[in-house]
Amino acid sequence: MYLVELRPGKEELYRTGDDLAAAIRRGDVDVHSRIYHRATSKWISITLHPHYKAIATMKPPAAPPAPAQDRGSWTYLNAQSETLEGANPETEHEHHQAAPEAGGAPAVERQSRPWRRLFALSVAGLALLFGVQLAFSGPRPPWAGSGAEIPAIPAVDQEDEPSRSEQVISLASTSSWEDESAEEEPEPPVKPRHTLPRAPAIRMKTLAEVLPTGEKSAAPATDATVEALIQRYTAAHDSALSRLASGIRVARLTQMLASSRLTPDGGVTETRLGLAGFANFIRVYRQQKELIEGEYQDSFSTMAKEQRWPTKALRQWHTRQVPKESPALIALSSRLLLGVDSVLALLTEQAGAYRLGDGTIAFEDIDASRRYSRLRRHVSSLIDSTRIAGGEESVGPTNYLLQAIGTTRLPREI
Repeated sequence: MYLVELRPGKEELYRTGDDLAAAIRRGDVDVHSRIYHRATSKWISITLHPHYKAIATMKPPAAPPAPAQDRGSWTYLNAQSETLEGANPETEHEHHQAAPEAGGAPAVERQSRPWRRLFALSVAGLALLFGVQLAFSGPRPPWAGSGAEIPAIPAVDQEDEPSRSEQVISLASTSSWEDESAEEEPEPPVKPRHTLPRAPAIRMKTLAEVLPTGEKSAAPATDATVEALIQRYTAAHDSALSRLASGIRVARLTQMLASSRLTPDGGVTETRLGLAGFANFIRVYRQQKELIEGEYQDSFSTMAKEQRWPTKALRQWHTRQVPKESPALIALSSRLLLGVDSVLALLTEQAGAYRLGDGTIAFEDIDASRRYSRLRRHVSSLIDSTRIAGGEESVGPTNYLLQAIGTTRLPREI
């Protein structure tokens, strides 16, 4: 499961990697989104996830290559190949000798080929000369350098100059030589944009000015006092508890032991994954609690020596309200998680070999039915013991676990 923050304040849970990849392709998940990293219990950018990298680096398929043209329709190449063929006297002699044997064309037709080859070469030469003459008769292109060689132009009479210039203009260009050599007109200067005047500064009234003059507000506690240390200590525990509550909501284990969560067509698998995430969030929360206690106890010892706190301040620290879990509740909640996971593992093993009814379950294997019966009674006794020990009134993982179970019970075997 992947918990993704699409935008600040909007979170979405994707069950599988395919769902996450589809959301990335649709654009629901973009570079501004973040994903929750369970190992470190932190939000990181979605661009670091392998699914996003794989989709971001995908390129569109290359265009298919253009189909090869039929060389048989190249008339001039065919004529050239015939010319080259006929240029070899040995080949021509072999053709004249092989014609009678193969029943080919008569010798008169063979002798007419040199005339056709000469005609094709004459046409190609005339076309080449016409192209060269047309290229040199036009004006020079604008990108040609000043040092390029210019072919000599025959002298013409002054009377023919207008017609020549008109011919050049109409065939090769839309402007005369004088227009091309003229300098471009300078662009009109851009008028500067008018900037808005700066807004005047507004003086805000302070809280001391609003309060009556006869009363004085209490001075806030500084960071070097025991009150400020206790405030930071309480805020750290509240933050760890809020992260635990957010993780429990992600797991979505409401009515965890209901029959709809134990179906063999994927319901039991999803429930077991949610239970694994639930247990991981509880483990991280308890580690953070121990870390907070150790760090703030060290801070208290250092600050008490440096600031030389009086006995009243020391007593205030030692009598602070500590969010503790009793060892009995910790043991019961751990055993309850293990027992429920064992039941789900058995149902996963027997997938397709059991049927669920109205509060009942029937196994095809008798041995599996007996094992399920023992596990069901064990889990039921753990739930009752945890509630009797005050798990519902406690603040922490045990209370969230009992809320996830709710009033549901494992179905009875038949």
